[in-house]
Amino acid sequence: MIRIKDLSYKTLLIFSLPSILSSLLEPLASIVDTSLVGRLDTRWLAALAICSIIFNSFTWIFNFLIHASTQSLSQAGRESKLVGGRVKVALGFATTVGILSGLFLYFSRFGLYQLAGTERQLIPIIEAYFVVRVMGHPITLIYTTMLSILRGLGKVSLCFYLVLGTTLVNIICSWYFLYHLGSGIEGAAWGTVLANVLGALLSGIAIFSVSEVRRGFWKSEEKGAWLKFGKNSFNIFGRSATLTGCFFLGTRLASSLGVTSLAGHQILIQLWLFTSFFLDGVAVTGTVLGAYYYESKNIKRLKIIYSKLLVIGAAFGVLFTLIYLIGGKYIWSIFTSDVSVVAVIIPLWPLIYLSQIVNSIAFVYDGLLFGLEDFAYLRNWMIAGGLFIFLPLSFGTYFEKDLLWLWLAFICLNLFRTVSGGVRVYKRVFSGH
Repeated sequence: MIRIKDLSYKTLLIFSLPSILSSLLEPLASIVDTSLVGRLDTRWLAALAICSIIFNSFTWIFNFLIHASTQSLSQAGRESKLVGGRVKVALGFATTVGILSGLFLYFSRFGLYQLAGTERQLIPIIEAYFVVRVMGHPITLIYTTMLSILRGLGKVSLCFYLVLGTTLVNIICSWYFLYHLGSGIEGAAWGTVLANVLGALLSGIAIFSVSEVRRGFWKSEEKGAWLKFGKNSFNIFGRSATLTGCFFLGTRLASSLGVTSLAGHQILIQLWLFTSFFLDGVAVTGTVLGAYYYESKNIKRLKIIYSKLLVIGAAFGVLFTLIYLIGGKYIWSIFTSDVSVVAVIIPLWPLIYLSQIVNSIAFVYDGLLFGLEDFAYLRNWMIAGGLFIFLPLSFGTYFEKDLLWLWLAFICLNLFRTVSGGVRVYKRVFSGH
């Protein structure tokens, strides 16, 4: 199912391009919402920051559905009889987790608002957005899992077109509801929900158009399939929960400094995550090809692929450094014209552009280790980084009332991820152990 002719930089870039564009489009809707909402009301932007961190937290915590599905389907590439059963397991987990987490979000939402440090004046605005989004939360998880299944099946180009279509629907609907109908902040939420419903329907059709999926879906799955998927999911969950906790704590600390600081932090987070999702496209190539060739025991090709993907990741890091360095003022103006919010962003901006190379390599290493099914290692070292690096540094923001400490914590955590990921990949792939 996975076809790649040679291992040149050009070929790997072409193979990665659909995943890069897909990953790039996934946070684009959130960035557009931030831009559309921020230009209407700074209070709406602060409310959106709270909603975004809550929904993103639950999406990231459960992104084991994405990584485990892609790795599992890529690993089964040569054995078509396994494909249908693995699709069934992935969709079963996604549906169950989506429904249960959606119910939890709805019934515990006021506690989550408080946990995120919400000011009382923002609660009515948050409610208008949150309730609409929570109704579509199960579909969101199912849709993202379906995309990961398609990537695992090698259909990365199709994923790009699906994400492109649903992102355009999201942007158009959000703009129409917000600016034409004047529906309030909930208009942006309806745009996201409708786009994800459409994406899930189209992705489901694409998955079941694959003959191997149709033939094997209703048969008994391979022995231990649910247990193996569950074990991998648990390990990824530990990693994701730690990373999500860091982002959630970051928003909580930013909110303690006031609405203006929270709005500035929201803009910086969106740009930070934009590059993260972009590099996830390269990481997906590492996961898909890594799982395929590692399972085939073709270590020679694996070494070539991993080496070149790291170079590609570093090159993109340099590119983002230059873009953020040169275009900072223009980039800020896309999100806000509030001079007080810009005043929050300016002192932190050098940290954002100077950290892009380290960030990019860290994100790629994650994808390479996913391909090696080294989920337990990623879990353990992410937890260590969160507890002993991010947590102590981030609390400088609480004591010093300055976002600088929080952003130093994010950067040092990614530096730690880069070093620990590099050591493990070298040991598993390049040293022959």
